[in-house]
Amino acid sequence: MRRIDSEIRCMLIPMREGRLLLPNATVAEIIGYREPDPVADAPTWLKGRVNWHQRDILVIDFERMLGRPDIGAGIRQRIAVCYALDPERGWPLLGLVAQGIPRLLRVNREAVESAHSGTHGESPVRMTLSVAGEELMVPDIDYLQAQLPAP
Repeated sequence: MRRIDSEIRCMLIPMREGRLLLPNATVAEIIGYREPDPVADAPTWLKGRVNWHQRDILVIDFERMLGRPDIGAGIRQRIAVCYALDPERGWPLLGLVAQGIPRLLRVNREAVESAHSGTHGESPVRMTLSVAGEELMVPDIDYLQAQLPAP
C-alpha cells in the first residue's frame, strides 16, 4: 500500500523540444487540435480561443512562451485542456498545445533522478525533473493563468 501512496499519476505532454509533465488530475481532456479563434492584442504565445463543451478556453503554446520559435503545427498536434488552480481568478480552464499524443506515466520518488524547483509564480516552468534520463518540465499553472487576459 505504501508504494501506491508514493506514486503520482501524471500525463506526459509532448512538445517539439522536450515534454511537459502534469499531474493527471490537472488534465480534463485531450482534444484534437483545431485552429483557435484569434484574441485581440494577444501575445505570440497565446494561440487564441477554442470552444470545449460549450465553454471558451484560451490555448497557450508553452514553447512560444519560453521564447522558442514557432515551427508550425504537426499532424499529431493536440490540445491538453487543463484545470486552472484558482478558477475564481479568471479562466477556469486553459489549453496547452501538445505536439503529439500525450500518455500516462506513474512517477514515484525512486524514479526521479533529480529535481530543480523554481520560485512559484515567477516563471512558466515550476520545476524540472529528470526521470529515466529524460528532462521533464512541470508548468506553473498559476503563472500561466495570471498571464492570460481577463475573460
